[in-house]
Amino acid sequence: MSSSIRDVVVGRHSLVWRKLEPRLRALGREVQAVGHDEVKSHQFGPQDRVWILSYSRRDEDNARLLRVLEQSNAGELVYVSSSAAIVASRTDCYEYPKAKALAERRALQIDRAHVLTIGLMYESPSELPAGDTVATSYDELARFFVELDWGAKADGRARRLFNVVRRDMPLAIERIAYRCYGRLIAWSGRFPCVLRPLDLALRMLGCRWYGYTYLSNKLWTSTTL
Repeated sequence: MSSSIRDVVVGRHSLVWRKLEPRLRALGREVQAVGHDEVKSHQFGPQDRVWILSYSRRDEDNARLLRVLEQSNAGELVYVSSSAAIVASRTDCYEYPKAKALAERRALQIDRAHVLTIGLMYESPSELPAGDTVATSYDELARFFVELDWGAKADGRARRLFNVVRRDMPLAIERIAYRCYGRLIAWSGRFPCVLRPLDLALRMLGCRWYGYTYLSNKLWTSTTL
């Protein structure tokens, strides 16, 4: 890739960008960032590689953003998706995985676009939920910006940038709750959102492995669901 390539991030106000920017600077990488509402007026050029961190729960908003970028002069597009998108293969009752899965498919319809799938983002593993979590560190994502290795799969247009990070559950009661929740998820079939009252209770108790996070991790790490 030519050294004249300029990286531009769409999602200037996102948490991921706020965590990523100082790491990129430390690696000597200068990246321009714009807000999603600035995309239409921004002057993209053939030397621009555009990283799309911006996200809306509305599919039409994501489609509009990708359409504007497709029609721009940007030389390359990278849609940053989420490992949670796999949940849309099981159910459409969660908004975030559904929106991400739809945007992935739209991005891959653009010839000069790639899809980078990341897991739950973290600075320290202690921030992650207990159990097995499909996750990506901010340091890993920053290194990918610099090294940009798409690999050989999907004609070099898609890449999974995550690992399974395991955190112990020291309390027996949480381990029991985790197993019971798994049985309920299996019972719920295509309608796991019926467990939302339970998800709220788990959240109040400080557990963070419920809902589509639980389902995503299980779908990536097992074949039992």
